[in-house]
Amino acid sequence: MEQHTRRARVLDALTAEQAWEVPDGWLTGVREQLRTWADDPLALRPGAFPEFVEGTPAAVWFAHQVAPLLTGWIPVLRGEYADVSAAVTRDFYRPPARLGAGHLVRVAATDWPLLVLSGARGFNEEGRWQALRLSRDVVNLFADAPPMAARAQALIAGFDRVLGDREATRMHVAADYATIAQFWRTTVLSDAERAVLPELGGPEAALKYSLDSLRDAHAKLSAVVVDDEAPEFAQLLARLIRATGLGGQPAAVGQILGAEGWDVEGALAELRGGFDTQAWLARNADWLGRAIAQDERMAARSWVAAATRVSVHLSGVLENGPWPEPEVPDLGAFFEHLDGGRAPAAEAAPVKQVAAASVTSEVPAAVELPAVEQSGALAELEALIGLESIKDSVRRMVAEIKTNQRRKELGLPTQDRARHMVFVGKPGTAKTTIARLLAKIYKELGVLEKGHVVEVDRSDLVGSGVGTTAPMTAAKFREALGGLLFVDEAYTLVPDNNPGDFGMEAVATLLKMMEDYRDECVVIVAGYHREMQRFLDSNPGLASRFPKLLSFAEYDTDQLVAIFELQAKQKGMIHGPEVLAVVRKYIPAAPRGHNFGNGRFIRNMLEEAISTQATRLSLRDPETLTERDLRELLPEDVRPATSMRAEDYLLQRPGS
Repeated sequence: MEQHTRRARVLDALTAEQAWEVPDGWLTGVREQLRTWADDPLALRPGAFPEFVEGTPAAVWFAHQVAPLLTGWIPVLRGEYADVSAAVTRDFYRPPARLGAGHLVRVAATDWPLLVLSGARGFNEEGRWQALRLSRDVVNLFADAPPMAARAQALIAGFDRVLGDREATRMHVAADYATIAQFWRTTVLSDAERAVLPELGGPEAALKYSLDSLRDAHAKLSAVVVDDEAPEFAQLLARLIRATGLGGQPAAVGQILGAEGWDVEGALAELRGGFDTQAWLARNADWLGRAIAQDERMAARSWVAAATRVSVHLSGVLENGPWPEPEVPDLGAFFEHLDGGRAPAAEAAPVKQVAAASVTSEVPAAVELPAVEQSGALAELEALIGLESIKDSVRRMVAEIKTNQRRKELGLPTQDRARHMVFVGKPGTAKTTIARLLAKIYKELGVLEKGHVVEVDRSDLVGSGVGTTAPMTAAKFREALGGLLFVDEAYTLVPDNNPGDFGMEAVATLLKMMEDYRDECVVIVAGYHREMQRFLDSNPGLASRFPKLLSFAEYDTDQLVAIFELQAKQKGMIHGPEVLAVVRKYIPAAPRGHNFGNGRFIRNMLEEAISTQATRLSLRDPETLTERDLRELLPEDVRPATSMRAEDYLLQRPGS
């Protein structure tokens, strides 16, 4: 009975080697300090906090936010004190307690240590200094708790560094929040501290850390628990992507993985024939069970924690706030093996489904993170149908540019990076549209002088004889100065198995001019996924010159129908729902052919419908035609475009 009682009072973070048996004295000490702050009439109180009693000070609310996150970035917590936030703030926190068996996953914005500073933006300098100081003091509450100690101590060192530097302190009480956040991302922490708190480097750094930790955990577990059918890392990531309900690899993941992202694309293609999420989860549970049996408990724990963390990234929680539907894949079945089939908080308690507590969703209005203003070209971007991962990537680029511009105004070091990009995706997925909008956005931000786009392909860059290619390429590049050079089907510059092709000279010329005019032109190369990988591998300098990769997913059927509706409206046409039903019938079911035109397919269908309508109306007396007649499309007007190839028509027509 004594053993059961001891097991019940634990906080078990899967990133730690073992569960922590929480001493009653430690918990009492933390609660007493929180009550002391609450009783202080001078305590910082930015406003009402959801789910807390009236008058709760910022220090108590902040303790609720940071307690779980000090155990790890996107921690997986088990035990009676899995909801450690509620345990330490129970005198102020009023929702139903979520203590007991099962496990909790916690998430937050990557700048979570600065939440009080963000909320104090409207305060005077004294209030902002107080916010800085109490942030440090709250974190110090957890510096002696084993699962939290390493991250708490690293964070305390960062706060002490700021408080000990007059200029840094001055910036925290006077500068805008974006500048403070960027300062923490780039300057405050040492390399060793940054390794302990990887998410403070920003969303990209957090995602890279999560992917790297999953790769390492998977390699270690695969090495000690041999399974001939265990997937490679790229195959594992593809399965997590499918289990999360995504249609393809997120652009941000592809950007970080680089060439490895092509292996993920290949693995996703192999799964298109069918993927049973539950069967895959059950197989992994068996694999982890064998790890436990072989005394490789820590390797199994690390794998579960890393897989959960990557699943949270893939689910979009970090970008979208509240837990999404569908949720991240329920990894709870794995826990049955970690304790010999028993949940840690009770001998025979069932394992609960993953519960989620999004710290971001609990932040009061005063603590909302700064948003990128959407106007002009950005508003045009947001009006596009679909492309959510692409929109998110562009928002991040804009935020980075604005932050660097503000840093430059304050005389701080900037983190400017090359803006050249690789766009990968099938035809008609809006690659050219996004390139044109990016050029306009960069002009609005002052990054590009003109903001025009020069669109080229192989025929514009490669000559037919010796000595003609370099001048042609250079001329097009100079034409694009002050704007953006968009190279469509860039892989055609390096034909396969033809090393002497003149296209290699065009590539070499592009690389030289990108270096000579690095701040005067943005170059985007675009094409199919696999072909663009071959293009990047063709020259050692190519991949390093294009640090960003944006992956354009195919549109789903609903989005294609919405595109038809939008484009018809833009052309002044009207129609009833029966027209859209016919459009839907002509859109092939996924998976679609390699050359399916996506948005281009819809545009051709609309143009064909308008042409057919004109032919239909020509049979009537022009004097009898009303404005409605001239604008209205009927179901019989909709058919595949005559410009399609015969095999495309057979693929697209209803019933095929």
